[in-house]
Amino acid sequence: MPLNSVYQNTLVGGLSGIDYDTKNDQYYLISDDPSQFSPARIYTAKIEIKENKIDTIQLTGVKFIMQENGLQYPKYQYGKNSKADGESVRFDPSRKRLVWANEGERLYRPTDTTIVQPALTFISTEGKFLDTVPLPKGFEITKQAFGVRKNAFFEGLSYADNYKTLYASLEEPLYQDGMQASFGYGKALTRILKFDVSSKKNTAQYAYNLGELPVNPSVESDWNINGISEILAVNNHTLLVMERAWAKGHDDHTFIKLYLVDLNGAKNEINNTSFIKNPPRPLTKKLLFDFDSLNMHIDNFEGITFGPKLPNGHDTLIFCVDNNFAKNQIQQFFLFEIVP
Repeated sequence: MPLNSVYQNTLVGGLSGIDYDTKNDQYYLISDDPSQFSPARIYTAKIEIKENKIDTIQLTGVKFIMQENGLQYPKYQYGKNSKADGESVRFDPSRKRLVWANEGERLYRPTDTTIVQPALTFISTEGKFLDTVPLPKGFEITKQAFGVRKNAFFEGLSYADNYKTLYASLEEPLYQDGMQASFGYGKALTRILKFDVSSKKNTAQYAYNLGELPVNPSVESDWNINGISEILAVNNHTLLVMERAWAKGHDDHTFIKLYLVDLNGAKNEINNTSFIKNPPRPLTKKLLFDFDSLNMHIDNFEGITFGPKLPNGHDTLIFCVDNNFAKNQIQQFFLFEIVP
């Protein structure tokens, strides 16, 4: 998609999550714009596939995400404790509603500290607030080295079990679970959570071992990262996990790897309050695809969804890329065939 295109008086960009409504052949796309360019929003879209290729991507609507008070999210400002930072969105056709993950904010500055607690929220397809999911203890933002790190909340969401179960993945480790992934360090542990949708209760937590940063950053910075950027349930107990790595000095390339994890027989770490104090038994993961094998420009992958079936009956995967509203990045879409 072209950079900084305008749709219904909104700036199109920052597409951080995608989901497909099969019945209506419609996609939902969430922007992570914190109401900086336009109010926090979700787009609806049509993606036309011809001869096994993406032919056109057409936006068909925009829905502004409402706060519990019924108002749109205000423009994000330092020192103002309100921020919408949408990183994933999923559609539930059984209840005809959406769920989205808000990363919040953790910014400690002498003059304008900003704390916005992260949230997992149900909204109508028109963007109206419906309900929020209570977060487990330890998943809040604090002033101490405890809880959720900045920009490291539920980057991934996926429904399973006929929309009775919702999985949510933390992008990076909680402070109490140890260090972040880095060059030469591949033992970072983050968490994948399981929620019962009806009761909104967290019923399981699994330890996930992040790979190390694949390249050595030229500068030590907060933005050297390898984390989970999205998940997608293949069935009730198998998840597709997308790891995304980026390093300073390698700004023109994002490292993307897809893994499969099976939760059957996995240890439930829901009562393990610290992976540092109590080392867990991590999930076993299997490399499915390395995007470096494509030998082409790989940008900031953030969204995955199953798409329509191909004429041969095979399923498709569609990926969307977040361009961060940046001139040096590309808002791409990728179409894959799943070969049985």
